[in-house]
Amino acid sequence: MANVKLRYLIVALLLLVTAIIINELQYDLLKDDETGIAILQSIPMQIGKWKGEDLSLDETVYDILETRAIIHRSFTTNSEDNVFLSVVHYYDTKVDFHAPEACLGGRGEKTTKTNKTITLFSGAQQRSFDIAEIIATRVWGQTLTYYFYKSGQFIGGNYIKMRLSIAGNKFARNDTRGSLIRISTAMLPGNKPAAEALLTHFLEELLPYVKQSL
Repeated sequence: MANVKLRYLIVALLLLVTAIIINELQYDLLKDDETGIAILQSIPMQIGKWKGEDLSLDETVYDILETRAIIHRSFTTNSEDNVFLSVVHYYDTKVDFHAPEACLGGRGEKTTKTNKTITLFSGAQQRSFDIAEIIATRVWGQTLTYYFYKSGQFIGGNYIKMRLSIAGNKFARNDTRGSLIRISTAMLPGNKPAAEALLTHFLEELLPYVKQSL
């Protein structure tokens, strides 16, 4: 009888702990787009030698992503290099991020995704982190895309690690912010190294703003 009571007590304690964890990890259903948009405004239109131009988005995109805190911007240089930047930010990360490969595939593009580690240099400082790489093929050519997540101190392409980071941040300091950062450029057949170098150089200029703002 004592063993049965002990088992019931253990089960009750486990249920209580589970309920507490679920309650702590619940995200506020109220959107805070105003705060999220203000945060994104700290990412400037001019990043190093790159000059940005905001592109319009259909209202359905905001509805699907459940936030208006989105950057949808084309950056060019005087030498006509071009990189597209997309940032989706949730001040309260209550929804799942939409993986870029799913969006590209939904538009009928053939995609190949791999994971890789890149190294960025900023002055004497060096930083390496994991990203997801997508090569998208369409009728008129190919694009090379890098994407990664940012949550607190975490920067990387692993979705599960990003979610764990958000959970830890919520417990530690009630911070549930999370962002998806995507950069892409056109890629000529057989010239992937040039496209990789272009994205890497742009990311070296962008990363300080990502670290400070998101």
